[in-house]
Amino acid sequence: MRNLKRALSLAMASIMVLGMMVVGAGAVSYDDFSDKDKIVNDEAVSMLVELNVINGKDDGSFDPEGIVTRAEMAKMICVVLNGGKDPSLGNVSNYTYTDTVGHWAAAYIEYCTTLGIVAGDGTGKFNPSNTVTGAEAAKMLLVALGFKSEIEGFTGANWAVNVNVRANQKGLFDELSINPSEGLSRDNAAQMVWNALDAGVVSYDYTLITDGSSITSSPTLIDNESKTLLTDKFKVAKLEGVIVANENATSTGTAVEKEGVTVLLLTSDDAGSKQDKGAKITLKTATAANLLGKSVTMFAKDWKNGSYDTVLGNPVLSSDNLIATITEDSDSDDVNDALKAAGIKTVKDAVLVENYVRNSDKADGKDVDRTVSGMEAVSKLTGNGIEVTVISNDDDNEADFVIVTKMIAGKVSAYNANGNDGDGYITVTPFTNLDDSDDRISGEEFDDVVGVKDVAKDDIVLYYRVDDTYYIEKAESVSVTVTSTKGGDTIKDGSDTYEQSALSWKFDDDSSIKKNANLTDVVEIDDEVTLYLDNFGYVIYTDGSESSDDYMFITGADASVKTNFETLTIKAVLNDGTEVTASVNKIDGKKLSTYVEDAKEKNEKYDDLDLEKEVLHQIATYTKSGSSYNIKLKKTVAIEQVKKGNAKLSNNYSANSKTIFVIGDHNDNYKAYTGISNVPDVDSVGTNGVKVAYVKDKETVAKFVAVTKAKTSDGDTEGIYILGKTPSAKKNSSDDTIYVTQAYVNGKYVAELELDGYDKVDGEVSRGYYGGVTTSGSNVVDWHDLLNAKKNGADYNQDDWYDFGSYVTDCGDGIISSQNHKTALTYDKDTVVIIVDGTKEMAPGDIDEVICVDGAPSDSDVVVIVPDDDNEHADYVFIIR
Repeated sequence: MRNLKRALSLAMASIMVLGMMVVGAGAVSYDDFSDKDKIVNDEAVSMLVELNVINGKDDGSFDPEGIVTRAEMAKMICVVLNGGKDPSLGNVSNYTYTDTVGHWAAAYIEYCTTLGIVAGDGTGKFNPSNTVTGAEAAKMLLVALGFKSEIEGFTGANWAVNVNVRANQKGLFDELSINPSEGLSRDNAAQMVWNALDAGVVSYDYTLITDGSSITSSPTLIDNESKTLLTDKFKVAKLEGVIVANENATSTGTAVEKEGVTVLLLTSDDAGSKQDKGAKITLKTATAANLLGKSVTMFAKDWKNGSYDTVLGNPVLSSDNLIATITEDSDSDDVNDALKAAGIKTVKDAVLVENYVRNSDKADGKDVDRTVSGMEAVSKLTGNGIEVTVISNDDDNEADFVIVTKMIAGKVSAYNANGNDGDGYITVTPFTNLDDSDDRISGEEFDDVVGVKDVAKDDIVLYYRVDDTYYIEKAESVSVTVTSTKGGDTIKDGSDTYEQSALSWKFDDDSSIKKNANLTDVVEIDDEVTLYLDNFGYVIYTDGSESSDDYMFITGADASVKTNFETLTIKAVLNDGTEVTASVNKIDGKKLSTYVEDAKEKNEKYDDLDLEKEVLHQIATYTKSGSSYNIKLKKTVAIEQVKKGNAKLSNNYSANSKTIFVIGDHNDNYKAYTGISNVPDVDSVGTNGVKVAYVKDKETVAKFVAVTKAKTSDGDTEGIYILGKTPSAKKNSSDDTIYVTQAYVNGKYVAELELDGYDKVDGEVSRGYYGGVTTSGSNVVDWHDLLNAKKNGADYNQDDWYDFGSYVTDCGDGIISSQNHKTALTYDKDTVVIIVDGTKEMAPGDIDEVICVDGAPSDSDVVVIVPDDDNEHADYVFIIR
């Protein structure tokens, strides 16, 4: 009977109240045992505690390996015979044994002696502290069941042999592997007592025999299997039946039972409830969903008002159950093989339960419960990650139940622990199209989602719905490197194989939901990805596809090709903007000579393959081999535009927050950006410039974008105010000398604005505002653009202009003008006011507090007024001190 915990994972096992063996103030619950993991016969221990037969040691342990004493065994039997209550035996006045005087168990020993359950050692002693052997304990229990020692030969020289024969016949040694001649452990004693409680009591019929001169009697043993110590002394009914409904599942409709209720379809008569075989009875206990449709034995008492109020222990699975579980896509032959292995021969009109409820079909306008017949019908229910359990519960080799558990895979898109009214809510975006909108978790309150506290926003999850309750769990994950793919649904990481799950039609963020989705469409060989798995190890989602891929854009190449000898040196920009110059060891996994020869064989035009042209301006992934690089060239597509914040690259392709951009200007200075919100606008591309992207096959979102000879802007740059006078020299990542100065760009302070094209011989940089001049990425400006603007001076009608500052001529009441900008402009709270002092940044100020005091301009304030496109409003005012 201890096999139940070995076979099942019961969600509600916490209802059991467990205990220990010796009188004391020890633990009162199985979970309180400090050594519970050492208990082998846990079902027996739990049942005896529920029946109040045993409790534990004062230190909170059970001590399962400790040996039971003869006194302890006598006390247990007394409690058993008194229905789980400690009998009131009073004080002992006449001791049978000389060594029990004043002993704590003296009354129990005397009681058992009176009933013939125990006896002394023949010397007037009982030896209460001696260990009890398996045979001695069995003899005590057999007598408690009704066997008589004098009839059965439980006394005399061969008493132990006779006891052991009867003990085996009555099942007292079931589930035990012991030597009856050795001391009995506390763990094994609990199992033996439980076996005795579930065994039938015995009695004797006596036949009188006379020979004319005397009368004798001949006893005949009557074994009453329907009456046990459990039913007789504890009033506990032993129920045999099939679980057809509980609070977690039902095979009788779409509504589950109330919390803490189980419905059992009896497969034998129950005397306690006076219900016959075939009746459904209610038990006030919780059972697990995975027991639905299975034959079990349960123990209960207190029948009243149509239900058993008290249930002891857990359901025990019957040996009549034949169970086949299928978790992968299977054809009818596969199904037949799986069922045959479990002993199930046929499937005919088996009850169909889907996600723990029984659905109905319409027939002639009526609801008809769904059933399954035939191996082909079962095969149509299968799929990778879908659990199909076929149960024959009455040992007739014919399926009685087909239970399908099909989880829903998805991503937590909203999770608010407080919610709008403090109750908390959760939303999950599924990876499949759901036929029933009720299956969607959309703003559901936490109270309606079991397991919600174990998940968080953006988690990949699995869930199912029963009635109005959702059961959710976080999906397991594993990190792999894709070494090969097979078909559309299988990837490998070395010897480990992963197949796609039938629970998902979407395998990454960039894919749309489609029924024929393929796992291999979202990964490539050498990708390092995280796979999210269903409960049977099939892939429902991937994350970080190509997250570890190192990309480069090749900006230059130098090749030397001779017979059997090729060298290739490239200059490239990496993901992070680093520029490298390095030799190439392999292309597409091939040595250079092999790559060249293979290219010639495939196409005659490659007879004179130019390696330099082959790799120039190509996007590649790479790995390092010492100081050399191994590269894999990626197929690129032409794009039409790059706009900050705009996902569209062309009519067919787009970018997102993960797309990597490498942008080079007309001087071949390159910078890297990640995401469409960070890349500048590409206004134009010069002669021989390229705009290309790498987009994986069957996808539309670019992984990598490269542009050369680009003129860029941030899209909203109005101009630049140069603070510095003498640029500072520094080295960039390519060890080239560049010159930087302080400036304001878009009203924001930039400590190092690179002056692209500037040389030391160009001298000082004039302080002031350069209108209409744009930057690349907010930190690079073309030196020649500054010079062109300066030539135009303070001519605001020009596209580019320069203003070093002039005195304020009018200020106040929302109007401001200067000597250089004579036309008055309006100002308001949207006007950005920046105070500058030579080459130092100062805090922003307010016009009315700084230069328009009392509605009149300050005599000493010099300003640059930057107008909007309509020359009506002052967007910026720089106050120069």
